[in-house]
Amino acid sequence: MKKFLILTALIISSIVSAQDSIINKSNNKEIKKSNKEETYSITITVTNIRNHDGVIRFKFFDDSTPFPHDTGFRKIVVPKSLVTGDSLRVTYDGFPSQNMGIALLDDENSNWKLDFGWFFPKEGHAFSDYYHTSMVRKPVYKDFRFFLSGDKKVIMKMRYY
Repeated sequence: MKKFLILTALIISSIVSAQDSIINKSNNKEIKKSNKEETYSITITVTNIRNHDGVIRFKFFDDSTPFPHDTGFRKIVVPKSLVTGDSLRVTYDGFPSQNMGIALLDDENSNWKLDFGWFFPKEGHAFSDYYHTSMVRKPVYKDFRFFLSGDKKVIMKMRYY
C-alpha cells in the first residue's frame, strides 16, 4: 500500500508540475508561419468531462520540451462554459510538422493546481490519444506523442480517481 501511495504521488506531481504555468504563453518558442514551412491544425475532442466548473488547461509538448517539462511549448486555457454535455471540441492552428503531445488538467476550481483528497486527486487529467490506467508508473511523453504531418484529430478521454 505504501508503494502504491508513493507511485500515485509521483504521477500526480508530474501532472501538477506540467500544468501550473501561464495562460497561452509559448515559453520563448513561437509557432512560426512562413512561406517555406507548412503549418497544420489540431482538432481536440475531450470526452468524459464530469462537470462544467472551472477551466480546461491544455499544455503542448514537443521533443525539445517533452512532458513533464514545466511549461511545454504552448499553453491554452479554455473555460468549461464551452463544454457541451460531457465533451469539448476545439481546433488550434499554426503547428509545424513535428513530434508533439498534448496533456490537460481539468482545473475544476480554477486555482492553477491539481487538488487532492486523501490520497488521490480530486480533478482529472488526459493525454492525446492515450488513456493512462497504470497506477505503478507515471505517464511519459512517448505514451502520448504523435508526429504531426497534416491536420490532425486528437481524442483525450478524461481520467478521474
